[in-house]
Amino acid sequence: MSDLNLKVGPYVPSQLLEWHVMAAHAEGPVTFQDRPIPFQDLASDSRGMLEFWVENQNGHFWAINLNDGTLQVFSRENGKDDWVATGETLGHFLLHCTVREAIIGSSSKFTIFVNSSEISEAMGSFERLKFEALACEEPEVQLWCSEDALVRMAPPPTGYAEPGEQLWMLTFAAPSDSSIERYASRFGLEGITATKPTRTEIPYEAPPF
Repeated sequence: MSDLNLKVGPYVPSQLLEWHVMAAHAEGPVTFQDRPIPFQDLASDSRGMLEFWVENQNGHFWAINLNDGTLQVFSRENGKDDWVATGETLGHFLLHCTVREAIIGSSSKFTIFVNSSEISEAMGSFERLKFEALACEEPEVQLWCSEDALVRMAPPPTGYAEPGEQLWMLTFAAPSDSSIERYASRFGLEGITATKPTRTEIPYEAPPF
């Protein structure tokens, strides 16, 4: 734990400590967009709320109530004092965000837009993960997994769909180029990793993340 430069301070749940230890010993970055509050900076407020995670634009914050042994996670928007329950416990939230960040930060990924009528075929072999959208996301956002890949499913940005068209934006991410090529072939996309290290976003302009 010395790698974390930990200091003696207020009580911090073991699940959060373990996450920081594992993140510190990972071979590369674990977060790429939103971020954990550095372990040495963790401090609860007068109500016992311990903020531990921050949205990348500082628009949302997440905390646990140290007076609640169930370690439920709460969120609040910047500029507001009210904390809103997310429905996730600390361990579930940390897993959720780690999976989400893995998709965002993957070097082997592609994004494609699929009509809602074709979504079942597009997601064949994938299973939806039991994570609800974060407070900073559209409520329709879903995360999926297969044996060797992850997918973030989200509504397309404004202006991407034609009037009356129902699209999903799918971002496929995998730990290897061979896996991501296999999934890309479902959509007739070949050789998408040939231009690495440039990340390929297909077939439209890069989405906003």
